Amino acid sequence: PVGYDYGAALGLPQQAPPQAAPVDAGAGQVQMRLAIPELTVGLLVGKGGNIIKELMHLSGANIKVSQKGDVVPGTTNRIVTITGNPVASNYAHMLVLQKVPTATSIQ
Repeated sequence: PVGYDYGAALGLPQQAPPQAAPVDAGAGQVQMRLAIPELTVGLLVGKGGNIIKELMHLSGANIKVSQKGDVVPGTTNRIVTITGNPVASNYAHMLVLQKVPTATSIQ
């Protein structure tokens, strides 16, 4: 099931997900950047953008995925930028990690 924590169900110790370093974006806004493998973009965006729109609605943060070809230098990883107030941004970060667990923080 989506969002099911198999580790907790098996009694495994909980590990905190890697945190993106928030950057002050002004006016109480923070910005986080994550890298996701090119092949996982569809998991985050969804058909017609339905998944990313839902994540933005749930979190209250803005989530943008870089265009094809706009990647982290030296990789094929696309850049996900999350912008919003600290609470919304952290929640959006968690939601993105649920969809793409291989996402990594970038500066």
